[in-house]
Amino acid sequence: MNVSSKQLPLRLNPQQVFRFDNFHFNQAELKLALADLCESDKLNFVYLWGEKSAGKSHLLLATSEQSNLRALYLPLAELVQSAAPEMLQSLEHLDLLCIDDLDAISGHEDWQEAVFHCFNRMQVAGCKLLVSAQKNPANIELTLADLRSRMATALVYQLDSLNDDDKRQALILQAQSRGLELSDDVANYLLRHHSRDMSLLMDLLLELDKASLAAQRRLTIPFVRPFLNV
Repeated sequence: MNVSSKQLPLRLNPQQVFRFDNFHFNQAELKLALADLCESDKLNFVYLWGEKSAGKSHLLLATSEQSNLRALYLPLAELVQSAAPEMLQSLEHLDLLCIDDLDAISGHEDWQEAVFHCFNRMQVAGCKLLVSAQKNPANIELTLADLRSRMATALVYQLDSLNDDDKRQALILQAQSRGLELSDDVANYLLRHHSRDMSLLMDLLLELDKASLAAQRRLTIPFVRPFLNV
């Protein structure tokens, strides 16, 4: 076995990896709630809110992909630009519906009506619901009062803003899920010299993963420095 193969762990193909075990939970109660949503009948409606890049999309994707339920993930920020509200019809066969970026339908009355009626149909059918937004149900900018009221019936969790230690741990967890070793020193270096926005940091990690796999190199500070324009 040569030196490089000893140094490099088994690597996955570079791609976005959304799982519960590579998400840095700083709220144990939230992790338990999502487990209940997926695995038991204790809970059927959860609403997550928090600032951009707090990890909402990651959790919705992980929930839809890792549960053993018939699940569908709908990114409303994309769909309002590329689809019609009628796409929300005939989803009652699902066990779990994950709707991301509810804020995106602010100002779109046709989408608000469609989401409201979709939620009613899904709840009657016994489908579980997981929703995300940047604001809590009381402050979300939706003109349809009935839809705001419906959101208020969920179990609501705010995703706390991550401090630098949380972000470092999140980067390390995401790297490990790719079979990639990221030391504390390198993670801190990325935080000091790159955006602290978690979505941008994850994009950078994906780029570094591809580059290190192609070069058969570990992630060291000299290796990552050219990617940061430092």
